[in-house]
Amino acid sequence: MELPDRSSAEDVTDGLKIVSYAVNSNGEYELTQDFVWQPVGVVNHQAWEEIAKKISISRNKVTAGRVSCLHYYMTANQMDIGLVAQYTRQPRWKVCLHLIPFVFARVSADTLRKYADMYRVSLADLRNGRLLAPIYNNE
Repeated sequence: MELPDRSSAEDVTDGLKIVSYAVNSNGEYELTQDFVWQPVGVVNHQAWEEIAKKISISRNKVTAGRVSCLHYYMTANQMDIGLVAQYTRQPRWKVCLHLIPFVFARVSADTLRKYADMYRVSLADLRNGRLLAPIYNNE
């Protein structure tokens, strides 16, 4: 998986200027623009690398048949069980059950439609366990 480029100030803030405080030559704090972007860029890159690792682990679990493709989509889109339950208006325990491949294979079309709509994939992709790129890579 390729990491999104999130290291520049324009990407992170959508072009808005960020003002930080820095110590001037007199030892006083003063406002300065873009002072913190190098450390922020490094941290953002490290965070995206960690997310990519988690996505890879999830992909391997799905391929091995240990979890359903729902696990991959949750991981790839940085969602937890509570958030998925909230978006799909289901109890958390049902979402937990749907992470089990045996149970997921028997999920109703209406429930699959909720997942498909949320992750912007087709019903066929979900039924067949096809793993597509995360939503944020498609925008």
